[in-house]
Amino acid sequence: MQKTQAFAILAPVPEMHLISGLEAIAAQLDSDDLPADHLPKVAFGTMAFELFAEVEILRAGKAIKVLIYASHAKGEQPLNPEATWRGLYVGYVGSRRGRYPGKSIYRPKSTITDSPTWAGFWEVQELERLKTAIPIGNLRGKNKKTNYQARFIPEGPVLIEFP
Repeated sequence: MQKTQAFAILAPVPEMHLISGLEAIAAQLDSDDLPADHLPKVAFGTMAFELFAEVEILRAGKAIKVLIYASHAKGEQPLNPEATWRGLYVGYVGSRRGRYPGKSIYRPKSTITDSPTWAGFWEVQELERLKTAIPIGNLRGKNKKTNYQARFIPEGPVLIEFP
């Protein structure tokens, strides 16, 4: 899949779902039910269906870099929030009565207790923790003239200039 550098996505995801997402990827790699050339992915729930509808138009079928802010993280958080994970956005699917319509193997096990209230799910490949965190204050919203404030914490997914 081709990648675009026209823009990127910055999204908050609870840290427990990111860690559980890595386990979902490992389970896919170990699965005999998936084709050998299958690229593992993780699906995260969202209510931001309007933003992802825009993303689907703008990306024109290309993959998009995602920087992830690990929300609800255990331990002490830095004064200035950082993106500590990354992934490659590969698609969006609407929910079926609030639940993921695809195979459950793509959902982090930690989401099993989620209420079925999601508008849709954004799918990510190549999920991994960054070796070096990226301060959110170094990032800029798409088509904005200035970077985010040093202490900006994303409440939902936002489009950003490609970092």
